[in-house]
Amino acid sequence: MLQTNEKSQNLSEKLKNLENKILETQDKKRKHREKVEKREKEIHSKVIKIWNKEALNDKAFHKDLDKILSTFKKLDKENKRYFWRTFEFDISKKETLKDSFAFFVDHERVDFQINLNGLYTDLSVAGESFRIEDIQRAKELYLNTIIETFGAQNYL
Repeated sequence: MLQTNEKSQNLSEKLKNLENKILETQDKKRKHREKVEKREKEIHSKVIKIWNKEALNDKAFHKDLDKILSTFKKLDKENKRYFWRTFEFDISKKETLKDSFAFFVDHERVDFQINLNGLYTDLSVAGESFRIEDIQRAKELYLNTIIETFGAQNYL
């Protein structure tokens, strides 16, 4: 009987140790996840502030897009498929953000977008990636890519 009691106690002790280790591991993972999410949120808020100021709310940038648009419509009166818009491309993100510009040149779409990935956040234009600090260069490439796309469609 004593042996059975010892085995039962030993089993209970092993199970209790296993439970403690699992709970401890889960707690460590939760704390780590919270820390990473907090860091990403801080990074994203800084980046979003720049994106909003330099792209979404930049009246001069919008004016440039409108100028390109009106020129295309003037040069090609037959084609009515020239327009641009902003939208939320990645709806899986925690942040609600219009993260993409799309300029439609006939049936081709030219994109300029921000990719929120914590420390690896970048801007993408025409297959190239830019750091958020280089947003002016990215916007310039975007405008040039739109013009080049129109030129290529018109055999220039």
